Amino acid sequence: MNIRPAYFRDLARIEQIHGEAQNGDETATQLSPEHPVPQATVLRLWYAVSKTLSSLVPFSAAGDILFVAEMPREGIVGFIQAQATSGKPQTLQILNLCVDASASGHFAREQLLIHLMNHGVEHGIHRFLVRMPVDHALVRLFLKQGFIQLATEQILYSDEVPTAEGVSLRPAKRDDLGAIYLLYLRTTPSHVASLEGGSLKVWQSGFADGAMARMGRDETRHYVHEDPGVVAWAAIRPASATRPAQLSLMCDGHDPRLREAVIDAALRELPGGPVSSVLRHYDSELIRSLRLRGFEVYGTQVVLVRDLSAKVRLRASVSRKKPVLIHARLARSVPTETSPGLRVLNGTRTPSSPR
Repeated sequence: MNIRPAYFRDLARIEQIHGEAQNGDETATQLSPEHPVPQATVLRLWYAVSKTLSSLVPFSAAGDILFVAEMPREGIVGFIQAQATSGKPQTLQILNLCVDASASGHFAREQLLIHLMNHGVEHGIHRFLVRMPVDHALVRLFLKQGFIQLATEQILYSDEVPTAEGVSLRPAKRDDLGAIYLLYLRTTPSHVASLEGGSLKVWQSGFADGAMARMGRDETRHYVHEDPGVVAWAAIRPASATRPAQLSLMCDGHDPRLREAVIDAALRELPGGPVSSVLRHYDSELIRSLRLRGFEVYGTQVVLVRDLSAKVRLRASVSRKKPVLIHARLARSVPTETSPGLRVLNGTRTPSSPR
């Protein structure tokens, strides 16, 4: 099997594999026909691509990667797509891993993932991130390859957001990044923060898909509330032709009235029309508050991450027990073999036997 970068002539076959995988997932886990947020966009494609070929194949975007797996007779049997986040150290977010239904396609999954991670390590990227539905068949593959569960996320959606009076929010500036980072550390479990936000620079490059690193440089609007320090943060990404507006939130949980007032103030800043919000399992109070305001949960996805600090070549994994996914804790796959026995060397030479 040959793993190589995708070329323009591969587009038709890539689109065919992508469409077949998409249709298979929709058939297996189809929601109501009146579902306002297409599951293929929100869950199956993990925030990343729409159904159009132009957005599927990122030849024009710097930092985007697309590899295909090719067999001598069958031709292309699968592809993997990833995108680098802003800032350094870089994180490579895996957007798509699709293969055909053949035996070669099944084998290509692991080979494509290993090749992508080797490519990333060789180019100074040591962290790999993927989002997918919690019950997706590929979860087991990523756990087998050493990914661990960072968090679970709930996708909330509303056709129209009610507005109410709330506290005042002021536009955030880049000078507020340090205070927002401290708010993140206060509102995030330590096992998540140690991986995602071990330092200000790491947090900026990876949190909210790199939105903090781009503050003031893209269309996302950031707001903070001070009391007297920064106790709440909100970010609003405007809607586009393929997705609704998106709301991101963080808030200290000590004062429920403050939390409700901050949410009302953030909703008041939204443009009219549909809006989505993605919140993690430890943001349960924010999720509850949004649901009280008419938001509905339209899916749950898992965030998996692997950190490769050392520049080593990856090889096919050894035999492992069946990986286990835990909804709100770290999940690891455990090798079946036990550690070899240890022999203590005391420095005393054993006399050689007489000849």
